[in-house]
Amino acid sequence: MEVPELMTAQQVGRLLGVSTETLRKWRAKRKCLPYVRVGRHIRYRAADVAAFVERGTVMPA
Repeated sequence: MEVPELMTAQQVGRLLGVSTETLRKWRAKRKCLPYVRVGRHIRYRAADVAAFVERGTVMPA
């Protein structure tokens, strides 16, 4: 799957397996996933999404 530089909430939700409503709640709480405001639209940088996934990775002992 080719990942664009700026992703919509729908694209990020599908990638992370969460709803767009969950992403909206995370934005309201300023929870760990940075976003970009383009006019009235919300976009996510692919690098920020990858870093978010990396921070959540748990390595077995």
